[in-house]
Amino acid sequence: MIFTRNTPACGALARLILCLAACAVCALGATGASAQHQSVIQLASYYQQLEHQLVSQGRLRQERRIVGIDAETLARNFMAIAMRSEYSLRGGGMAQGGGASALRRWEQPIRLGVHFGPSVSGPQQQRDLSTVQSVAQRLQRASGHPIRVVGSNPNFHVLILNDEERANARSVLQQIAPGLSRAAQGAILRMRPNTFCMVVAIPGANPADGYQQAIAIVRAEHPPLMRRSCIEEELAQGMGLANDSPEAWPSIFNDDEEFGVLTRHDELLLRMLYHDSLRCGMSAGTVDDYVEALARTVLSTG
Repeated sequence: MIFTRNTPACGALARLILCLAACAVCALGATGASAQHQSVIQLASYYQQLEHQLVSQGRLRQERRIVGIDAETLARNFMAIAMRSEYSLRGGGMAQGGGASALRRWEQPIRLGVHFGPSVSGPQQQRDLSTVQSVAQRLQRASGHPIRVVGSNPNFHVLILNDEERANARSVLQQIAPGLSRAAQGAILRMRPNTFCMVVAIPGANPADGYQQAIAIVRAEHPPLMRRSCIEEELAQGMGLANDSPEAWPSIFNDDEEFGVLTRHDELLLRMLYHDSLRCGMSAGTVDDYVEALARTVLSTG
């Protein structure tokens, strides 16, 4: 089971986010259990303020096609992002730094299903569905792997919930993913405000079978840029680019939040991950032997 979440962990950005999150937690606690609507307003205000500050610092950039990517850098970033885990299960909980991992991806077509909490208005649902559909199309073009939004029988669930809905989503999780571990359920149900979004990807019993199911959590309180960033990053990470790296640039897979959308660099990583020369379950050592040649191949195709 693979976990990824967007939680900046170091530097000035992390300190800013932790400070604003602490203020949000204080505000939420001050409202009391009978004022859930006010709690949602406070958390939405926190994310609005955070988005404003990130944009004012030149973060959440919307450019996708950044020039100057070379094969050596692309290969190094592929090994860091696709062949390592961001989190692992230890002692029944999530621990950061999962270490080297076998190659993970989907072998079956991805069927995206979007579930909204009651707090998400009709117009916002339409905007979110449009975003998920456009991101799915982008991911399919980049990877060559079939991915589409469906109305029934999804294997990749996108849950867009406010804080109260997410904290009380145990029955929803048990319904859509009966095999989800207690640790995975707890990680979702206990998300703190400084975790923007999360994805849990569940592999089959045989590593060669690839992922069988995934669940992405997007906060309904997010303003537009953070909302889109979460959808783009978590869907891509749920396809198998499961780690973040502070050295990855230009990339959304870097917790400095510089880029708010998938860049050409990130789409090239997806093309590498789903290349016919790789197989699900390959070890990091095996992939490392010819990853730079693969990087040169995908760069040459544009």
